[in-house]
Amino acid sequence: MRRKILLGITGSIAAYKTLELIRLLRQDGHDVQVVATKSALHFFPVLTAEVFSGHPVYSDLFDPACSVRHIELARDADVLLIAPVSADFLSKMALGLADDLLSTLCLTVTCPVLVAPAMEENMYVHPAIQKHRKTLAARGIYEIPPETGPLASGKEGLGRFASLETIRHSLKTKLMQNERWSGVRVLVSAGPTYEPIDPVRFIGNRSSGKMGYALAAASAARGAQVTLISGPTSLPLPPGVEVLRIETAEDLGISMDRLFPEHDICFMAAAVSDYRLDRPHSSKKKKDGNTWTLSLVENPDILSGLSRQKSPGQFLVGFAAESDMNPEKLLEKLRKKGADMLLANDISRPDIGFSSDENEITLFHPDGTSLPLGKHSKIVLSNKILDEIEKVWRCPAASSNGNKDQPNGNAPLSD
Repeated sequence: MRRKILLGITGSIAAYKTLELIRLLRQDGHDVQVVATKSALHFFPVLTAEVFSGHPVYSDLFDPACSVRHIELARDADVLLIAPVSADFLSKMALGLADDLLSTLCLTVTCPVLVAPAMEENMYVHPAIQKHRKTLAARGIYEIPPETGPLASGKEGLGRFASLETIRHSLKTKLMQNERWSGVRVLVSAGPTYEPIDPVRFIGNRSSGKMGYALAAASAARGAQVTLISGPTSLPLPPGVEVLRIETAEDLGISMDRLFPEHDICFMAAAVSDYRLDRPHSSKKKKDGNTWTLSLVENPDILSGLSRQKSPGQFLVGFAAESDMNPEKLLEKLRKKGADMLLANDISRPDIGFSSDENEITLFHPDGTSLPLGKHSKIVLSNKILDEIEKVWRCPAASSNGNKDQPNGNAPLSD
C-alpha cells in the first residue's frame, strides 16, 4: 500500500546514507517527502535528494511560499521517520522544542514517529541521552536502535546508524501494525547468566543478548505488552518494554516460573549456563601455587520446565546455539524440550551469532518441517520470526477481542 512518509534528516555524518534510503522507500511504492534541518544540509546533496524523492527538500520554517508548511505536511503524513537523528535533535524532541521546520513537525504530527539515532558511543550512552530516550519511548515514539561498528571517529562502538535493511523493515512493520496485538503478552529472556565462583570470578558465556533484545523490541513495535528478563548486558533497553534484571540461572528460573503463566508467547533466548559451582566461595580465593579444581553441578533445564507447565494457547519458543547444525538432532532436541518452535544458529561462524548485529537462523517445527530464515540483522530476523509465529498460533487475546477474520486471530504483519 502506498504511504506518505515524512523523512526527517538531521545533522549527522550518516545523513549521506539517506539517499539510498529514499530510493528503497520509493521502490517499496511510498511517497517520500524530505524535511531537513539546517545542519543536515552540510552532509547530503539536496538536489540529488529532490531527484530521488520527486519533491523539493524543505528546511525553512519561515518559507514565504507557505507559512503553514508544518501543518500541511503533518496533515497528509502516514509516518514520520527521522533518520538519522542526532544527539542534539533527539534532545530537542524530548524537551518539546520547536525552532525549525522538522522540530515543529514533531509537535504537529499525529501519525507514528520513528527515530534512528546515529552518534558517537559516548554521546549515545550519556545519561542525558538515555533519559531523553525514555521520555520519547513513554510518548510512543519508536526507536530503531543503533548498531555496534565503525564510527565516524574511526573507533568501534555503539552508535552506528542502523542498516538500511533494518530501517526499511522496521518501518514496514510499523506501517502495518494495528490494534490486534494490543492484548498479546510476550515474555523474552535474553543475555547470559553468570554463575559465581567467588565474589570476583564467575562462569559465563559469550552471549550479548542482542537477539533477545531485538525480539522484545519487535514484539513491542507490534503493540504487544512485553516483559524482558535480561542477564548481564550493556545493551540499551528496548523502548516500551518492561525489564527485569537477573544474574544467575537460578534467578532466571525463578523469574520465568513466576511470569510465564501470565504470558501468551515466551521466547527462551537467554544463554543459560549449563553448570554452576557446587559451593561458591564466600571470599576471593588467592593464588597459592596449587591446582584449583572446581566442582560443578548441572543447572535445571528451564525450557523443559516451562513446557511442562504450558497451558493451552501458550506458545513457547526455544533457541539452540549449535556448532553442529544436524537437522535430525535439532528436531530431536525440539521434541525433547517440548517447545512449539526451535530457532537454531551456527555458533562456529564468526560473522553471525554472539556479539554480532547479524544472525542466520533456521526455524524448526515439531512436525519435522524447517525453514531457513537467511542472514539478516537481528531486528529483521525478529520480525521474520514473529511473522512465522502468526502463521501457526492463534492469539487467545486477539480472538477474545473479536478479531477472528485471520486464521490465527492476528492481522498479517509479514512482508
